[in-house]
This record gives sequence, C-alpha cells and structure tokens, in this order.
Amino acid sequence: MTEGQRAATAALDRAETARARVRAQQSAVRAEAAGWRERRERNHLAEMVRTIVLGGEGR
Repeated sequence: MTEGQRAATAALDRAETARARVRAQQSAVRAEAAGWRERRERNHLAEMVRTIVLGGEGR
C-alpha cells in the first residue's frame, strides 16, 4: 500500500468514526426528546383527571 493509500484509508476511518459518533449523539437526543414528550403527555393527562375530579381548573 502506498503512502497516499494509507492516508486515504486513515481519512476514511476518521470519517466513519465521526459519522458513528454523530449517529450515537442523534440517538441520545431522540431518546431524550421521547422522554420529554412522554412526561409532557403524562402531565397533561394528570391535569385532565384533576380537572374532571375537582370540577374546575384542577388546582
């Protein structure tokens, strides 16, 4: 393998590593967003139940 081929292979490896890191970060962000959506929905449902049970604004 020539020096140029080695350099190209190393650059490709770095790019693939960076791409994998970005994918992992995106997965973490999506998981966190899903958690926030779930909490928001749960809070909304709890507020609806309080409104029904207490017959007003729920507070």
